[in-house]
Amino acid sequence: MKRKSSSPNDDDDGEEEEEEYESENDSTIPEVVTNRMMRRMGFSVGIPLAFGLLFFPFFYYLKVVSKIDVPTWIPFIVSFFFFGSALLGVSYGIVSASWDPLREGSLLGWNEARRNWPVFWQSLWGGGKK
Repeated sequence: MKRKSSSPNDDDDGEEEEEEYESENDSTIPEVVTNRMMRRMGFSVGIPLAFGLLFFPFFYYLKVVSKIDVPTWIPFIVSFFFFGSALLGVSYGIVSASWDPLREGSLLGWNEARRNWPVFWQSLWGGGKK
């Protein structure tokens, strides 16, 4: 939080505190961008997750009702693929959204993702150091 300097002669300290306060605000994500990321994550996670969950009753139907002998490894591979895609969808939902509050971005967000991936990886591996 921003504090007022205790004496009028401490103008330099006040400027440093203002710069520190402004830099803290610069590191926050605007609400518009956060909402955009959440919408994209909803689609990029929700669609593969829904398909992954719908395959369980499908395989049950094939095995029990239709009496088709489905090997056990097939539902495992299918669920691994769709649930893994949903996990990757979290990251893609973040980087495919436009991080500019004034620009919406494209439908699939491929251009935004190409622009944001390096920043995303740098923040993960670099620890946010400048």
